[in-house]
Amino acid sequence: MSTINTQSHYRGKDSLYKFAEEWALNSYEFDIIKRIVRCRHKGSFHQDLTKTQDLIDIYLCEQQHNYIQVD
Repeated sequence: MSTINTQSHYRGKDSLYKFAEEWALNSYEFDIIKRIVRCRHKGSFHQDLTKTQDLIDIYLCEQQHNYIQVD
């Protein structure tokens, strides 16, 4: 396996892309997890988490009709 040069905030044994594929994540789920995992390492902690909150709100709004709410 060849070595790939990446930025320091790309950490871990396996890539997030491999994780996303194994768990069959959609684009929203992948982006949410990616932002949470990387926020402490990129130097934009607050900005990344704020974007994540926005993305979760968008995901909820756009996907709520696909899931039954159980109370």
